Amino acid sequence: MDSTEIFTTAISYEVKVRDLYRLADNTIDDERGKAIFRSLAEDEQSHIDFLLYSLEQLKTDGNIDIKRLKTSIPARARIEADIEKMQAKIPEKMLGDIKTVLGSALVLEKETSAFYRKAAEQTEGEIQKILEKFLEIEERHVDVVQIELDHASRNGIWFNFMEIDLEAE
Repeated sequence: MDSTEIFTTAISYEVKVRDLYRLADNTIDDERGKAIFRSLAEDEQSHIDFLLYSLEQLKTDGNIDIKRLKTSIPARARIEADIEKMQAKIPEKMLGDIKTVLGSALVLEKETSAFYRKAAEQTEGEIQKILEKFLEIEERHVDVVQIELDHASRNGIWFNFMEIDLEAE
């Protein structure tokens, strides 16, 4: 795949995830859930904007300013550091609709991450750096969605770790 094809394909992934988050924002009645979905939708839109900018740059001088690719989603280390605070803020009752959307979002975010990982492996130079940055950002999205889904599911898992130990002492 050439750079133009990679960026065009990436746009289709980003649009699909953004549209899911926008739909969730408009259908979920939990304010905290709405805020999370709104934030993720805005982040995905910024990815689309960057990819469109990148396609234009490829047509002209070919120089893409990677510094324009940003995210509002915190790094995993910061999320881990804030787990207790986040846990206290998550409402006790999460609606089934939120779990359904989070499950769908997790699938889409993982698919998008896999696309960026594979594309980065098949490129080099500036394009590879851009795709690696996208992968890093998408993995943050996976982390956030996984945290929310784990808590909403009340399955004893929190950020991929058991919250409680059921082993007899």
